Amino acid sequence: MTETSTNKLISFGASVTGTQHKLDRRPNEDAWMGGQSKFGTFIVISDGLGSKPNARQGAKMACRAVKNALRHWGNSVDASPTLLLRLIHILWNLYVLPASENDSAATCLFAVVSSEGKLVMAQLGDGLVAMRKADGSLHRLNFERTGFSNQTTGLGISRTTQDWQILTLPVLEIGAAILLATDGISEDLQSDRLSDFIAMLLTDFASMHPYQRWQALCRELREFPVPNHLDDKTLTVLWRQQ
Repeated sequence: MTETSTNKLISFGASVTGTQHKLDRRPNEDAWMGGQSKFGTFIVISDGLGSKPNARQGAKMACRAVKNALRHWGNSVDASPTLLLRLIHILWNLYVLPASENDSAATCLFAVVSSEGKLVMAQLGDGLVAMRKADGSLHRLNFERTGFSNQTTGLGISRTTQDWQILTLPVLEIGAAILLATDGISEDLQSDRLSDFIAMLLTDFASMHPYQRWQALCRELREFPVPNHLDDKTLTVLWRQQ
């Protein structure tokens, strides 16, 4: 569990093991992280690809790679987002050793508000990256599947920054919130209800004490109202408070 609040920015999230993994006695292969440092405030999630033997570690190392890449990137003057993405790939490749990249493949979705206030949102693989503006309107990154309908990409599969979807903005406006979610949640969220879903997360959970909020979010995810859904479920939110 990680929670941060600084400069009127608040981040929180939770992750629970899916029904199928419980039945198979397998661990949760999603991971998430949120935090703040000199470089700014960030959130990141990752979904280890289920067919890979090192999927759980691949997802955990994706979050670690984003955090440490942001630290180096944030210390460099005028460094481009492309350099940040390259650094994430390099660090992740090192962190998963001695396992192979292919055995550790994982998606990678993150958002960061830099210490200068600039917003970067990025997505590699399936899942959801969406920003709800203060007026309720939405902007989301769109991952396009290729090949079979269940095919995705991620660290360990992609070898180029061109596979990422990325958005940069001068600032995250007051009242805006960013939601990241793995496909255990995103696959079942209706587009026309997404803004309401983010608003509900802010209204129902943002004001809670961090530990109570984490417990309540985990309970909400376990009772996620979609019948027979088997995937691990992970979400995290970054909000600039009113």
